[in-house]
Amino acid sequence: ARRAALAQRYLTQLRGVGDLVLPFVPAWAEPVWHLFVVRTAHREALRAYLAERGIATQIHYPIPPHRSGAYRSLGYQARAFPLAEQLAAEVLSLPISPHHTAEQVDSVSAAVRSFFDSR
Repeated sequence: ARRAALAQRYLTQLRGVGDLVLPFVPAWAEPVWHLFVVRTAHREALRAYLAERGIATQIHYPIPPHRSGAYRSLGYQARAFPLAEQLAAEVLSLPISPHHTAEQVDSVSAAVRSFFDSR
């Protein structure tokens, strides 16, 4: 429930910011919010901007599955799945855990908005 409240805070505060693509949650779903993953074509710049402000982010799954060692024997070429390649290049996990406070999420959201406002 704590993660869900923090995720809702992110969703509310980051809606319509820059080119961010926020997580889509179908009406019937109740995600556990283990991660809060956004997408942006400016991932590396945003990540550096946040790091300069002491905000840690993560890039989970930076290699598309078809290029991972587990599937190497199938012989897929680098551009075989362009959507998977794009997602791997754009995803960025923002901080979320039951230990984060609403104020910390507000601070991260403000920094993300500031990044896009400065572009």
